[in-house]
Amino acid sequence: MKRMYEFKCCGGHITERFCSFEDKQTTCSECNLPASRIISAPSVALEGISGSFPGAAMKWERKHTEHLRKKTT
Repeated sequence: MKRMYEFKCCGGHITERFCSFEDKQTTCSECNLPASRIISAPSVALEGISGSFPGAAMKWERKHTEHLRKKTT
């Protein structure tokens, strides 16, 4: 299975590639130097004020509540 990984070369360029887990090196697309796979920071989305993690269950609950509210009025 291929996934998106980030690679960094000696020149400091960061390249993203779809590749298999076994691939540890690639060629930089900007300078053609060898680039090694790096661990990238995850992307995390927090709710604006409370700081809680929004999830699929919370989203479903909110939509369900809105739907019930519209039904009763």
